Amino acid sequence: MSQRQTQEQRSRQTQAKIMQATLECILSQGIRATSTVDVARAAGVSRGALVHHYPTKEALMQAALEDLLEREVVSVRDLAGRMRQGEMNVDGLLQALHEHFKGDLFMVTLEYLTTARTDPAIMSVLEPLAARFNASLEQIWEQLVANGAHTTDENRVALNATLCMMRGMGAQSIWRDDPALYRDMLLFWKRMLLETGYIGASSAPGDAK
Repeated sequence: MSQRQTQEQRSRQTQAKIMQATLECILSQGIRATSTVDVARAAGVSRGALVHHYPTKEALMQAALEDLLEREVVSVRDLAGRMRQGEMNVDGLLQALHEHFKGDLFMVTLEYLTTARTDPAIMSVLEPLAARFNASLEQIWEQLVANGAHTTDENRVALNATLCMMRGMGAQSIWRDDPALYRDMLLFWKRMLLETGYIGASSAPGDAK
Protein backbone atom coordinates (compact mmCIF):
# COMPACT_ATOMS: atom_id res chain seq x y z
CA MET A 1 0.00 0.00 0.00
CA SER A 2 1.46 3.33 -1.06
CA GLN A 3 2.17 5.96 1.51
CA ARG A 4 0.04 9.07 1.56
CA GLN A 5 1.60 11.99 -0.24
CA THR A 6 2.98 14.78 1.85
CA GLN A 7 1.73 18.33 1.47
CA GLU A 8 5.06 19.24 -0.12
CA GLN A 9 4.71 16.49 -2.72
CA ARG A 10 1.17 17.56 -3.58
CA SER A 11 2.33 21.15 -3.84
CA ARG A 12 5.14 20.21 -6.25
CA GLN A 13 2.74 18.20 -8.39
CA THR A 14 0.30 21.11 -8.52
CA GLN A 15 3.06 23.51 -9.51
CA ALA A 16 4.28 21.13 -12.22
CA LYS A 17 0.77 20.90 -13.67
CA ILE A 18 0.43 24.66 -13.60
CA MET A 19 3.77 25.17 -15.31
CA GLN A 20 2.93 22.70 -18.07
CA ALA A 21 -0.50 24.25 -18.58
CA THR A 22 1.02 27.74 -18.70
CA LEU A 23 3.45 26.77 -21.45
CA GLU A 24 0.67 25.07 -23.41
CA CYS A 25 -1.58 28.14 -23.12
CA ILE A 26 1.24 30.46 -24.21
CA LEU A 27 1.96 28.19 -27.18
CA SER A 28 -1.67 28.14 -28.30
CA GLN A 29 -2.69 31.77 -27.66
CA GLY A 30 0.30 33.87 -26.69
CA ILE A 31 1.35 35.51 -23.43
CA ARG A 32 -0.93 38.54 -23.52
CA ALA A 33 -4.05 36.51 -24.29
CA THR A 34 -3.31 33.92 -21.60
CA SER A 35 -5.11 34.50 -18.31
CA THR A 36 -4.76 32.82 -14.93
CA VAL A 37 -8.29 31.47 -15.45
CA ASP A 38 -7.17 29.81 -18.70
CA VAL A 39 -4.17 28.25 -17.01
CA ALA A 40 -6.13 26.99 -13.99
CA ARG A 41 -8.68 25.37 -16.28
CA ALA A 42 -5.98 23.75 -18.45
CA ALA A 43 -4.13 22.51 -15.36
CA GLY A 44 -7.27 21.10 -13.79
CA VAL A 45 -6.84 23.11 -10.60
CA SER A 46 -8.92 25.83 -8.97
CA ARG A 47 -7.94 29.43 -9.57
CA GLY A 48 -7.46 29.69 -5.80
CA ALA A 49 -4.85 26.92 -5.91
CA LEU A 50 -3.07 28.69 -8.76
CA VAL A 51 -3.09 32.05 -6.99
CA HIS A 52 -1.76 30.40 -3.84
CA HIS A 53 1.43 29.52 -5.71
CA TYR A 54 1.49 32.43 -8.17
CA PRO A 55 -0.37 35.48 -6.79
CA THR A 56 -0.29 37.46 -10.05
CA LYS A 57 -0.13 36.76 -13.75
CA GLU A 58 3.28 38.44 -13.81
CA ALA A 59 4.57 36.00 -11.17
CA LEU A 60 3.12 33.09 -13.15
CA MET A 61 4.70 34.23 -16.43
CA GLN A 62 8.08 34.72 -14.76
CA ALA A 63 7.95 31.29 -13.12
CA ALA A 64 6.96 29.68 -16.43
CA LEU A 65 9.88 31.36 -18.18
CA GLU A 66 12.25 30.02 -15.54
CA ASP A 67 10.75 26.54 -15.93
CA LEU A 68 11.06 26.79 -19.72
CA LEU A 69 14.72 27.72 -19.71
CA GLU A 70 15.51 25.13 -17.05
CA ARG A 71 14.07 22.58 -19.47
CA GLU A 72 16.38 23.99 -22.11
CA VAL A 73 19.39 23.51 -19.85
CA VAL A 74 18.31 19.91 -19.19
CA SER A 75 18.08 19.31 -22.94
CA VAL A 76 21.62 20.62 -23.38
CA ARG A 77 22.88 18.37 -20.61
CA ASP A 78 21.23 15.44 -22.36
CA LEU A 79 23.04 16.31 -25.59
CA ALA A 80 26.31 16.57 -23.68
CA GLY A 81 25.76 13.14 -22.12
CA ARG A 82 25.06 11.56 -25.49
CA MET A 83 28.19 13.12 -26.92
CA ARG A 84 30.35 11.92 -24.02
CA GLN A 85 29.02 8.41 -24.64
CA GLY A 86 29.95 8.67 -28.32
CA GLU A 87 26.32 8.53 -29.41
CA MET A 88 26.44 11.90 -31.20
CA ASN A 89 29.01 13.94 -33.13
CA VAL A 90 28.95 17.56 -34.31
CA ASP A 91 26.74 16.62 -37.25
CA GLY A 92 24.24 15.06 -34.86
CA LEU A 93 24.38 18.08 -32.57
CA LEU A 94 23.53 20.48 -35.39
CA GLN A 95 20.63 18.31 -36.48
CA ALA A 96 19.37 18.14 -32.90
CA LEU A 97 19.59 21.93 -32.61
CA HIS A 98 17.69 22.33 -35.86
CA GLU A 99 14.90 20.11 -34.56
CA HIS A 100 14.87 21.97 -31.26
CA PHE A 101 14.62 25.43 -32.82
CA LYS A 102 11.52 24.56 -34.77
CA GLY A 103 9.81 22.87 -31.82
CA ASP A 104 7.20 23.95 -29.28
CA LEU A 105 9.63 25.12 -26.60
CA PHE A 106 11.31 27.50 -29.04
CA MET A 107 7.94 28.87 -30.15
CA VAL A 108 7.10 29.64 -26.52
CA THR A 109 10.53 31.25 -26.17
CA LEU A 110 9.70 33.53 -29.11
CA GLU A 111 6.63 34.70 -27.22
CA TYR A 112 8.82 35.63 -24.27
CA LEU A 113 11.40 37.35 -26.44
CA THR A 114 8.85 39.66 -28.04
CA THR A 115 7.26 40.37 -24.65
CA ALA A 116 10.63 41.05 -23.00
CA ARG A 117 11.34 43.82 -25.49
CA THR A 118 8.78 46.04 -23.73
CA ASP A 119 8.45 44.30 -20.35
CA PRO A 120 11.40 44.94 -17.98
CA ALA A 121 10.16 42.34 -15.47
CA ILE A 122 10.25 39.56 -18.08
CA MET A 123 13.60 40.81 -19.37
CA SER A 124 15.10 40.69 -15.88
CA VAL A 125 14.20 36.99 -15.64
CA LEU A 126 15.12 36.17 -19.24
CA GLU A 127 18.66 37.57 -19.28
CA PRO A 128 20.34 35.47 -16.54
CA LEU A 129 18.53 32.25 -17.50
CA ALA A 130 19.31 32.66 -21.19
CA ALA A 131 22.93 33.30 -20.25
CA ARG A 132 22.99 29.96 -18.37
CA PHE A 133 21.58 28.16 -21.41
CA ASN A 134 24.13 29.73 -23.75
CA ALA A 135 26.96 29.00 -21.30
CA SER A 136 25.96 25.32 -21.27
CA LEU A 137 26.06 25.22 -25.06
CA GLU A 138 29.40 27.00 -25.13
CA GLN A 139 30.95 24.41 -22.83
CA ILE A 140 29.81 21.58 -25.11
CA TRP A 141 30.92 23.39 -28.24
CA GLU A 142 34.35 24.16 -26.78
CA GLN A 143 34.87 20.48 -26.04
CA LEU A 144 33.82 19.46 -29.54
CA VAL A 145 36.01 21.87 -31.47
CA ALA A 146 39.00 21.97 -29.10
CA ASN A 147 41.61 21.15 -31.75
CA GLY A 148 43.86 24.17 -31.23
CA ALA A 149 42.95 25.68 -34.57
CA HIS A 150 40.80 28.43 -33.09
CA THR A 151 40.78 30.62 -30.03
CA THR A 152 38.06 30.44 -27.39
CA ASP A 153 36.61 33.70 -28.70
CA GLU A 154 36.54 32.32 -32.25
CA ASN A 155 34.81 29.17 -31.03
CA ARG A 156 32.25 31.32 -29.21
CA VAL A 157 31.55 33.35 -32.35
CA ALA A 158 31.13 30.19 -34.43
CA LEU A 159 28.66 28.76 -31.92
CA ASN A 160 26.62 31.95 -31.70
CA ALA A 161 26.56 32.30 -35.48
CA THR A 162 25.23 28.73 -35.57
CA LEU A 163 22.58 29.51 -32.95
CA CYS A 164 21.50 32.67 -34.75
CA MET A 165 21.06 30.67 -37.94
CA MET A 166 19.05 28.00 -36.14
CA ARG A 167 16.83 30.60 -34.47
CA GLY A 168 16.28 32.34 -37.80
CA MET A 169 15.30 29.08 -39.47
CA GLY A 170 12.95 28.35 -36.59
CA ALA A 171 11.31 31.75 -36.81
CA GLN A 172 10.97 31.50 -40.58
CA SER A 173 9.31 28.10 -40.25
CA ILE A 174 6.30 29.87 -38.73
CA TRP A 175 5.33 31.28 -42.10
CA ARG A 176 7.34 29.17 -44.57
CA ASP A 177 7.02 25.39 -44.49
CA ASP A 178 9.86 24.34 -46.78
CA PRO A 179 11.72 21.28 -45.42
CA ALA A 180 13.88 20.96 -48.54
CA LEU A 181 15.17 24.52 -48.16
CA TYR A 182 15.95 24.07 -44.48
CA ARG A 183 17.73 20.78 -45.18
CA ASP A 184 19.89 22.48 -47.81
CA MET A 185 20.60 25.43 -45.50
CA LEU A 186 21.68 23.06 -42.75
CA LEU A 187 23.93 21.16 -45.14
CA PHE A 188 25.44 24.46 -46.34
CA TRP A 189 26.23 25.52 -42.79
CA LYS A 190 27.78 22.15 -41.93
CA ARG A 191 30.03 22.48 -44.96
CA MET A 192 31.02 25.97 -43.85
CA LEU A 193 32.03 24.58 -40.45
CA LEU A 194 34.05 21.86 -42.17
CA GLU A 195 35.83 24.28 -44.51
CA THR A 196 36.72 26.62 -41.66
CA GLY A 197 38.06 23.76 -39.56
CA TYR A 198 35.43 23.68 -36.83
CA ILE A 199 34.53 20.08 -37.56
CA GLY A 200 36.78 17.36 -38.88
CA ALA A 201 36.22 15.15 -41.89
CA SER A 202 35.00 12.34 -39.67
CA SER A 203 32.19 14.62 -38.48
CA ALA A 204 31.36 16.04 -41.88
CA PRO A 205 27.89 15.30 -43.16
CA GLY A 206 26.97 13.62 -46.35
CA ASP A 207 23.92 14.53 -48.34
CA ALA A 208 21.66 13.56 -45.45
CA LYS A 209 18.00 13.22 -46.26
